[in-house]
Amino acid sequence: MNQRLWTPLRHRAARLPDPEDYLRGLRRHPGPAPDNILAFARRRARALWPGPGHDSLHHRWVLIAALQGSGTLRVDRRPARITPGRLWLIPPLHLHGFEKVQDPLCWVFITFDWPGHSPVGHGAREHSRIDASAAKALDQLLQEIGRPDANGSICAARLHGLLLRHRESPADPPAESASLIARVRTHVQDNAGRGLRDLARRMGMSESHLRARFRAEAGLSLGRYLRESRLRWAALGLKDQGWSVKEAAARAGYPDPFSFSRAFKRAMGFPPSQLR
Repeated sequence: MNQRLWTPLRHRAARLPDPEDYLRGLRRHPGPAPDNILAFARRRARALWPGPGHDSLHHRWVLIAALQGSGTLRVDRRPARITPGRLWLIPPLHLHGFEKVQDPLCWVFITFDWPGHSPVGHGAREHSRIDASAAKALDQLLQEIGRPDANGSICAARLHGLLLRHRESPADPPAESASLIARVRTHVQDNAGRGLRDLARRMGMSESHLRARFRAEAGLSLGRYLRESRLRWAALGLKDQGWSVKEAAARAGYPDPFSFSRAFKRAMGFPPSQLR
């Protein structure tokens, strides 16, 4: 018997208290855990994607842990300062990009799927402080995910714990009003099959004025944004909600699964059936 291995375990076992109730123990959080987790670090501003002046739009959650270096994060074109010691959570389908980032840099990016969590009105804090508890949770996650034999279930539990700490942090003051991009994104979720005329009516403006305002605020055409966000919303439904391709096509406003599949593959690079 390897005494170096077993002696610490015996000491730890000896310190375990007897349960007060042999039928009630620790419970896991009831919500679904993150899945399909990737983690990587960026140490130079030039390594960030997308580059300065550009925005990304995709269907994965992004958690950024700023450990060194500062910069500006744009979420739906709204700028916010990233400083060391902060966590930032970006939900899917939110335009985001970076600018004025200063080297040297150490930002950890953790991207993941999170079944059962809506990217609209998800209720999580946008950013929080990395306190001692969050730092320990992040360290445990990075230790596990950096192992050659990393266990996905353990990584999911570690990340879930970090997200819960982030969510339970003190709330930020509420925004005075939702941006035009946020209002359009909510419309895509709730009324995916409706056309531009209905969207303009709901926004209380003409189609031409809505197009012009959206381009000025978002930096891209309303048509492109609607098309790509609907397809990415459909990707979330296919992957997380178990939609069929036919159902995803109808929810995204396409007349049939064939035209939907062609548009989906052009935008995503793979067919929708790959997510089933």
